[in-house]
Amino acid sequence: MVMDFLAPSEPNLNKGTRSPWKILIVDDDPDVHEVTKIAVGGCEFEDRPFELLHALSAHEARQLLADHDDVAVALVDVVMESDTAGLGLVSWIRSDLGNRFTRLILRTGQPGYAPQTDVIMKFDIDGYTEKAELSRTKLITAIVTALRGYKLVTSLESNRQKLKQLNTHFAEIIEKNALNEFASTALKHFAELVGRPVDTLLCGLEVVPEYGTFDKSNIRVLAATGSFRDKIDLPLDVIGDDSVRRSINTCIESQSLCSSDKGIALPLITRNEMAGALYLGISEELLEELVGAEVVQLFVSNVALGYEKTGLLEHIRNLAYVDRVTGLSTFSGFIETFQRNAGKNAPLLVVHLDIQRFRVIVDGIGDEKAGAVLKKAGHRLSQTFPEALTIARKEKDEFLLLLKGGEENKIQNIVARVEDAFQEPITLEENQITLRLRLGFAAVEGEEQSAEKLVRFASIALNDVRQKGLTNHAIFHPLMQEAAFERLRLASLLTGGSNQTELSAHYQPIMRARDESIASFEALMRFRSPSGNFLNTGRMIEAAEASGLITEIGAWMFKTAFSEFTQMEGLSNGVRLNVNLSPRQVQTNRIYKDIEDAASAAELPLSRLVFEVTEGLFISNDQITLSLLTWLRNKGATIVIDDFGTGYSSFSYLRKLPVDGIKIDRSFIMNMDQDPDALAVVKSIIAVAQALDLSVTAEGVETVEQRTIMQELQCDLLQGFLYSKPQSSDDLASFIQRADEKGMAFG
Repeated sequence: MVMDFLAPSEPNLNKGTRSPWKILIVDDDPDVHEVTKIAVGGCEFEDRPFELLHALSAHEARQLLADHDDVAVALVDVVMESDTAGLGLVSWIRSDLGNRFTRLILRTGQPGYAPQTDVIMKFDIDGYTEKAELSRTKLITAIVTALRGYKLVTSLESNRQKLKQLNTHFAEIIEKNALNEFASTALKHFAELVGRPVDTLLCGLEVVPEYGTFDKSNIRVLAATGSFRDKIDLPLDVIGDDSVRRSINTCIESQSLCSSDKGIALPLITRNEMAGALYLGISEELLEELVGAEVVQLFVSNVALGYEKTGLLEHIRNLAYVDRVTGLSTFSGFIETFQRNAGKNAPLLVVHLDIQRFRVIVDGIGDEKAGAVLKKAGHRLSQTFPEALTIARKEKDEFLLLLKGGEENKIQNIVARVEDAFQEPITLEENQITLRLRLGFAAVEGEEQSAEKLVRFASIALNDVRQKGLTNHAIFHPLMQEAAFERLRLASLLTGGSNQTELSAHYQPIMRARDESIASFEALMRFRSPSGNFLNTGRMIEAAEASGLITEIGAWMFKTAFSEFTQMEGLSNGVRLNVNLSPRQVQTNRIYKDIEDAASAAELPLSRLVFEVTEGLFISNDQITLSLLTWLRNKGATIVIDDFGTGYSSFSYLRKLPVDGIKIDRSFIMNMDQDPDALAVVKSIIAVAQALDLSVTAEGVETVEQRTIMQELQCDLLQGFLYSKPQSSDDLASFIQRADEKGMAFG
């Protein structure tokens, strides 16, 4: 057999250190194997040498290919143990073995036996040549060309598999609501992408920085693996390796990739100034080989998005749970801690404290210095009760202690400790201020009670101290519940008879922020006494819930509101009706029938209904509530959370539970143009809602300035006296007509 190879020359290549390219020679002529070995000896491609595998028949080739799934190129003789053995091997490789990656070059020593065009069209091969024409140069060229093809298809397949991994990883990364959990999860999944242990660091800020206050010294190690594992939760400056520390700092400052001989730092670019970097103790070249630049870029983008979202949640949590004046817990944080400990069946003690004559102190030293007094008072309480489950500032000069109950915390001992703690005056510049505290107690023993109820009981006891002034403390007693008798009196007005309270439905418009067109009407219940006076709605609802009448009243409200809404003239089909669901009402079995019957009678599709629920409805996460809300959504209705920000403020349920939107409580909207903290809460709530694709309604919009702020923040819906007070359906006709006029301006 003649092989017209050029005389072999010394290859000007260094021996590679990486794994070799496997090249399979399939030919029944031993001379072909020997000549091919000589021809490609010493050759490399991309610093990787060639490793030749040899098969003298198609049968031997099948065994080798089954044992080696990383053969890059196969040079296959067409005619071996049979005239079509090579073609049969090619078909087996692609079909039976399912190998789509090995590049195949057919060689024939019998020109014209199998027409070249027919073979190329029919089989998935990369070349078909005659042996006599295949010089050394052409052979090496064909192999290198095939290797480039192999590298491309394997890279595409690797990227496809890693993208599948990324989809799975992203879902787990993005659901983490705590920075430490998010960071450790991100590094875990990066190790899975690389497929080998790698020293890694995820560094960044723990909270969203205040505008213009970014401080590089606040960068911390959020998560780490390998040799960096002992640096978790520590400042970046503790990393001893100058090269690593410098790479991360440069990456964060420049927001660009920074590579060194030790590794590579990739920036986490966010929209909320949450500066961060992912450091990988691996070279850029090896990272490209193991993962691929596109996959790394997508992974880092996903991590940056998760970092941004988690940082926002942490920021909002701090706004909601950390009091800005004292550094203590807020009331929301107190509620959360109470709920966490109430499930342990241990006795709990709630103490409500206030400072006597604090108004006199404020008048004497001013609000700013009074805030410093509150901070020092809170610090003194923390020192006095290190065992407290939580210490919170409730409002103004009021504090809450949550302690373990039982014998270890006797009331008189607690009172004595507080008195001793404040014997020494608080020093503030040149002022010496002596504080005297009053205390109200309420205990949880045996019977399960909510945090709000215990705080209310403790507040009733504290009010008793304030009113009587006989001592500095009081323990709640059921006889103090004058409010309970008031609820009983109001409940009697809801029962039948000549003195029965008259029920009616009023409606307040909800406007689209972008063009101030009508989006919806919220149905609100009104109670009128026999004498014609309107009663307090909130207290009447409380009385109805306490007396068990809420179900009947709720059914009446569904029927009346649905009917009156469908009879309103001038509304498009896109306008919806918002109705409120009481927690007690949700727990009844008949609510499904009440809603369906009322909607059917009014011929109102449920897709035009928006059901408003309070945050407290989700605290127990019970199946009855979830089933109802899921059923409503499946029927086409929308679910929104009412008065968001005033309850438990647990943001985890926003993504997991059947919720479509939120309504920001009016207390934030009313004060946001005067109170930077309220504005910060509003901004953060809107940012998280937008990230989770939830609609946002602002309640209590009363001024043009408030409207402008909400429009600039891209809030979806606006509701408040700026547009209209709640009115009867008859009185709304003129509003609907005015709102429909082109160029109509409110405020």
